Amino acid sequence: MSKDTLIAKYETLPVVAQKQVETFIEFLSQTTPTKSGRSAKRRFKFDWAGGLADLKRRFTAVELQHHLNELR
Repeated sequence: MSKDTLIAKYETLPVVAQKQVETFIEFLSQTTPTKSGRSAKRRFKFDWAGGLADLKRRFTAVELQHHLNELR
């Protein structure tokens, strides 16, 4: 359905129905995420990378593995 057809149908509605259409459109615009919002949520962030760099000098990878096994 074209935009012109939708506008013509909207204009033929009674005022009460036009208000309902406007309310529904506002609801949809608030609850429907934009394309950029969706893609931003799906991207994996690597902000954690290097977070344990300060432990590199104190522990070896094997020691950390053993410690993790003890926590399980």
